[in-house]
Formats: sequence, C-alpha cells, structure tokens
Amino acid sequence: MPSTSGDILALAIVAMFTAALGVALSYLVSSRRSGIPRLRLLTGTRSQQAAILVAVRPVVREFLPGLEAAGLEVSSIALLPTLAGSAGEPLQAQVEQADGTRSFIIRLASSVGGTLRRPEDVAGALAEELLELYRFAAGVTIVRQTPAVVPVTNSTQNGSVNRPLGRNGLATLPRIAAQNEAEGTVIPFKPSPLGRNGDLSS
Repeated sequence: MPSTSGDILALAIVAMFTAALGVALSYLVSSRRSGIPRLRLLTGTRSQQAAILVAVRPVVREFLPGLEAAGLEVSSIALLPTLAGSAGEPLQAQVEQADGTRSFIIRLASSVGGTLRRPEDVAGALAEELLELYRFAAGVTIVRQTPAVVPVTNSTQNGSVNRPLGRNGLATLPRIAAQNEAEGTVIPFKPSPLGRNGDLSS
C-alpha cells in the first residue's frame, strides 16, 4: 500500500515531538545533577513562601556556581519555624556537614525571638552562610573590613530619644550656652542716688 503525504507529515510531527521531549528530559536530569539544592519551605503561608522564594532565588543563582566550582555541594536548604543552638539561644541559620563529605545542608529560621523575619532578611542570612562556605572551601582570607554606617532614627530606643538628623545626615548637637553679654546673665542695677531724672533737688 503506497504511503501518502499525510502519513509522512504525521511521522515527521511524531519524530519532532519525540526529539523535543528527549531534549526536555535530558535538561531536567542534567539540572538535577548540577547540584541545585531542594528548597524545602516547612513553615509560613503560601504568600509568605512565595515571597521567600522570590527573595532566595537570586542568592542561590549567584552563589551556588562558585561553591560547585570550589568542590562543595549544598544538598538541601530548609526553612523552619525557628532554630536554636546547643544552649537554647535563637539562631537565624545553621549549616550542617555530612561526615567525611563536602556536602552541606542549610537550615534557615522563619522567625527569631518570636518575630517573623522579612523575606529579604532570610535571603540575606542564606547569602551570608553561602559566602562563608565559599571562604571555607577556597581558603579566602579577609584582609579588610569596612564598618557599616547605621542611620540614626527619631524613634525612642532604650528610654532615650535620638537626636534629629540635620541636612547632612548627622545628628544635630545640643546648642552650647551663650558666652556673650547679649545672651548672658541679667545683672540688676541699684537705683541711682540722683533719682529717676538725675535731679538732686527732690
């Protein structure tokens, strides 16, 4: 039975679909093997989890290739309700290494001290831990650190009111008491012995 052009077209479509499916499956398998960790969000509402995913993705994309190049693997990143150290102190993050391997598990706390952390704070904690892992693997030595400038706010903290900021961003100092006679102490003068108008006749 001779084949028609419709049969050839159908075979070509099936072959193209099979090739595309094969490429997609190989991409999925290679991305799983490339060391992309499983992110486990074990706490929070759906909107909180979505916000954390948005904040954490760029951090993972930025740091994981360098860690893989240094021979480290982050097998899992987990977001937990809270974390505590061995003495019961609250932690923002915890890194665990499997014995004899270069594989790590990172745990992040969703809240610290009863306060829910913002997604960017969780992502910042993850970035700090990944950076420390990279320094550990690459033998990086810190040669200089610059302290951060902390802005002064007008809120009441620790029972004292912070001073307002000037136009240059610095706190204004209290005014020093005046030292000239225009603003100095008022000295009362005794009445004149000559009277009010200087007339001695009265």
